[in-house]
Amino acid sequence: MNDNLLDKKNDNPKIAEKHINKYILDLQRHFNLSDAQLVKILNNCILTHRRKDTSKKWWHFFQKSVK
Repeated sequence: MNDNLLDKKNDNPKIAEKHINKYILDLQRHFNLSDAQLVKILNNCILTHRRKDTSKKWWHFFQKSVK
């Protein structure tokens, strides 16, 4: 019985991908976007996401002001 629990794969990325694909198709229909426009928007979103500075958390700003 425990073997079945250990063999299960994490399906969260697959589930998230399914939802993202549905949402992207809805956006494309709603805004009447071409495939090229959609690709450009997604690339911009990826670049923006990569540029985020995730090393500093919100509480680090308070630590600097207290010192």
